[in-house]
Amino acid sequence: MKLLIINNLEFAQKQQKLSDLFEIYSFKRLAETLSIGDKNTHLAGIRFELTGDYKRFRHPSLHLHISSTLPVTCQRCLDEMLINVDLNFDYLISNVVASELDENDEIDWLEASPNMDLHELIEDELLLAMPFAPMHEKSCSKLNMQSGEKPNPFAILKGKVKST
Repeated sequence: MKLLIINNLEFAQKQQKLSDLFEIYSFKRLAETLSIGDKNTHLAGIRFELTGDYKRFRHPSLHLHISSTLPVTCQRCLDEMLINVDLNFDYLISNVVASELDENDEIDWLEASPNMDLHELIEDELLLAMPFAPMHEKSCSKLNMQSGEKPNPFAILKGKVKST
């Protein structure tokens, strides 16, 4: 597993940029939620780009972009499906929680740290972004393959009900 420990305040102030690719298997907690099997050994991994800035919000900040295609299990048909992930996050780096952040849902606050674990941050954001119950957008393939109509179980009772 690749560890990426950065000084987030220094990274932002120096306007540094970092991009890399992590294997999906390196994220232990995320891998437990995914449908990783023999047929998806071709997975591309999780690409990220981190950019430091101090002008955009007039404070040291980080912008994180994460993209990947992740295998999950459809909760309707229980078949594997792929979801595309394309996430963007802005973080204000500070030792004091800024009051204006309470009103802005687009900016998150990160405590200034000389030892921020970027790998852990990426995994946390992916876990929070994962759908609770992923399902195919259109009808599922297994459900489409069923032939014939099932009879309505209440149709039998329809004729047996007496009106009073």
